[in-house]
Amino acid sequence: MLFLTFGTKYKEECSISARDLWDGHDMELWDLFLVQGEEPNESLLPVSVLVLNYEQNGEKVNQGNAEDWQLTRRFYLVDNVVGKTDSGSVASFVRYAKQIQLVIKLRDNTALGQINPPYLVIEYADLPKKSYTDDVQIPASFSVTYSMNRGKYNGDVEAAMIVLAGAAGLYACLRTWGWSKRSGRIAIDFLTLIKLVVFACGPVATMFFVVQFGAAFWWLIVFKNQSKVMFIMPNDDEEFNFIIYMSCAFALKCIDLVHLLVNQVTVDIFFIDWEKPRGKINSPGPSEAEVSAKTIPVSIWRTYLVANEWNEIQSVRKINPILQIVTALFFLKVVGFENLATADPNANFRVNAAEYDCPDSRMGRFAIGASVYLTVAVVQWAFFAFIYERCLADKIRQFVDLCSVSNVSVFIMQYQQWGYYIHGRSVSGVADTDMLEIYQQLKREEQSLRQTRGLLPNSDQQTFQMGLPKKLRAHYDRILAPLTANQPAQMIGGVGQASSATDRRFEQCIQAYVTINKFLSSFIDHALKDLDYVTKDKLLLENVLDVELYDLFESGIFFSDNGHSFDKVLFYGNELTLIIFDVLLFCIIDFAAHDFVLAGILTYLITQGIAKLRDSGGRQNLAKKTLVDQRFLI
Repeated sequence: MLFLTFGTKYKEECSISARDLWDGHDMELWDLFLVQGEEPNESLLPVSVLVLNYEQNGEKVNQGNAEDWQLTRRFYLVDNVVGKTDSGSVASFVRYAKQIQLVIKLRDNTALGQINPPYLVIEYADLPKKSYTDDVQIPASFSVTYSMNRGKYNGDVEAAMIVLAGAAGLYACLRTWGWSKRSGRIAIDFLTLIKLVVFACGPVATMFFVVQFGAAFWWLIVFKNQSKVMFIMPNDDEEFNFIIYMSCAFALKCIDLVHLLVNQVTVDIFFIDWEKPRGKINSPGPSEAEVSAKTIPVSIWRTYLVANEWNEIQSVRKINPILQIVTALFFLKVVGFENLATADPNANFRVNAAEYDCPDSRMGRFAIGASVYLTVAVVQWAFFAFIYERCLADKIRQFVDLCSVSNVSVFIMQYQQWGYYIHGRSVSGVADTDMLEIYQQLKREEQSLRQTRGLLPNSDQQTFQMGLPKKLRAHYDRILAPLTANQPAQMIGGVGQASSATDRRFEQCIQAYVTINKFLSSFIDHALKDLDYVTKDKLLLENVLDVELYDLFESGIFFSDNGHSFDKVLFYGNELTLIIFDVLLFCIIDFAAHDFVLAGILTYLITQGIAKLRDSGGRQNLAKKTLVDQRFLI
């Protein structure tokens, strides 16, 4: 019998003809025994029976506390006798075993794989004679369930969650403290409390995921590899808390992701063009005798080029989403890792069609699905970080190089007094030129005949974290106001479509752009009397905690970074958050649909939708903050 393989979660359901219960069965009484030992020392252990319908003094005692149970030894499957008025009549009703469950529980505190005496749980149901007349189909089921006392293990999991929850809370407080310093907030206000709650969502979600994934994976590995049965996979009722924890983790991670998106599509960014006009040209005046000199304008195309490259890398990730889903599904469905999630001791990648197909454990499916998904993601990330970026293409470093060649710097303000700076000033001072001169400039730079690209003399450091003085931010906001508040709602019309009012607002925006370009370039060049900055390295503790240990910032401070700290305002620098969200989304869909293929398809569609939303919001924010016409953002 298939269900006799110990540890196998077994359930069989069927439908029986009502007439068959009346006419096809005689009433028989059964006694169930468990055979112990092997020949010739076999012995029989009687199995107790718990009838859920049993009533004592009008109370169904077998549905209450175990101390009040009334157990029996004998049971029947069909009773079609008690409803008869005489031997030749048809019974007015039939009582049958609707549900039969064999319950087996491991003994507490034993490493010998011993069990308590099993017992049989039976629920009877009555059928009226009308069921016989209509010959309805009657449902019936038989199942075998295993359980154990998980108090010690659940206590260990709860202890881990309490400890990590405390760590997550401290981390959220640390992030809120850093945000308040970088935002120039002195007192704790309502917004600060909101930020504390939002900052806590991500770490708490990660904590839930790490603890529950670790527990589920441990249960599955130990259950499948034990030589003596000491552990049993949780049953459906015991998995309820696990499902609740994972649902909460997914909800909290969704809040964390929304917060990330909002921050990234509202960041302040400006492209500083260092190019200077290269002389003047003569243009005819009102009369033929008059000639006026006109300054050669600086081309805007270099700024458009840098803006387009920034627009392209906003949603770039370290893993390929379609490769991630296809590879994970290949291992789960084709290789057969999915079959390891069954609630039986078998650890086979292939299922024999002739054998009983044991139901999956939801904890087992989560452990297998999440581990395969994470493994594929880690392999992708390692390949990207150690091979692809080093040997093929590093888009973040290429963007910094493009800024240098284009003579354009990027000034990013993530918070009110905090941001990132990419020093793109050309070492030759000229980028608006022809192909030959660009080639010669790069050749001289390659031969070390030019100064280095860094902000400081004899330095290659081009990227910095910025602590900005309050005066700079206030002055920046005043200059930028015409660029944001008075920017025409529609600046993409053809020639002749703009009204005179729109023309005036557009001219104000252009003037604001020119002014802020001069203001920020003067700040970088230390040309402002009351606004200046110093360049320094962060302390080790500041790098670890990602927070400054002193008040920001009466004067500006540029911190040297690792070359790509500005990727925190891109998807690229938040890959861990995105991967955990993807894994939770994948597993939550599988919880609901019990189908890894559907989970993979929906996960891909949702993640691509999020990337499109990030692209759209980032493009609009880029056009709004930098005055780059959105038509040129390809």
